[in-house]
Amino acid sequence: MDPKKFKENLLLYGTDWNKWPEEEKQAGVELLRHSPGLQASFAEQEEFERILKTRKFEEPSSNLPQRIIALSTGQEKEALSRFDSLLSKLFGNEFYLPNPASIPVSIFMLIVLITGFFIGFSIPAGSTSTDQKQASLQAFLHYEGDVLWVKE
Repeated sequence: MDPKKFKENLLLYGTDWNKWPEEEKQAGVELLRHSPGLQASFAEQEEFERILKTRKFEEPSSNLPQRIIALSTGQEKEALSRFDSLLSKLFGNEFYLPNPASIPVSIFMLIVLITGFFIGFSIPAGSTSTDQKQASLQAFLHYEGDVLWVKE
């Protein structure tokens, strides 16, 4: 077996020797034993397969079948009639509206954000109480031990 055929089988069958055809398995093991370059390729493939096994399945968006059909049949104008399809066109194919279960959480977070901005902008930045002003004035007048008294 040549290295090109070994790499092709490695991509087709992976690193599990049980998935390789019997006639190619023995030749692949022998070639792998004598080739450091192929051993590195085999180790990279093992790492890649390990990463793939730990990856979680992501649910597709609810309008995925409609988008596939619309794009395959050329009915893009009909697909634009839906708001989420329009957003997908504007911002790329990765944009989709959240699942209905997460909409209340999104609305709650938006309300908290708006409330925070409202509270932050309703309190003037320079507002200090008269006690704070008096303390600041006394700290200023008490600089380096020289105490000046202010009549009230």
